Amino acid sequence: MPPKKSAKAPRKSSRARTARGPKVPAATHSLTDSFAIRTAFVVVGVLGLAAIGISLIGPRRFRDEFVRPIGAAAYTPIAAAVAPSADRVWEETRAWRDRIGSVLESINTEELRQLVASRLSYWIDQLR
Repeated sequence: MPPKKSAKAPRKSSRARTARGPKVPAATHSLTDSFAIRTAFVVVGVLGLAAIGISLIGPRRFRDEFVRPIGAAAYTPIAAAVAPSADRVWEETRAWRDRIGSVLESINTEELRQLVASRLSYWIDQLR
């Protein structure tokens, strides 16, 4: 059996290579080619569609049927988990809170208010 010759693509002539014509400029870049701009357009579009949807069903119905159930499903378990420790911390800090309250009450006297007022008036006079 004689060996087979592989079929080669015919070579283009040198004349064909130079006859391309004037060089075509690359595609111009537009403002919408940026990923950030396209993302912003998508976000604005989604917000617009959401606004249209809310206006069609009404804001009260949207709040009652969508926002409140989602809030209840998300926040009720968190509140149930945090409430015991929050109550415990509140009781543990009672002495500290009472002490701070008594300090604040002791400095809230007429003499101290007059002293603060006189110092403020002194500084206001100095700044004039």
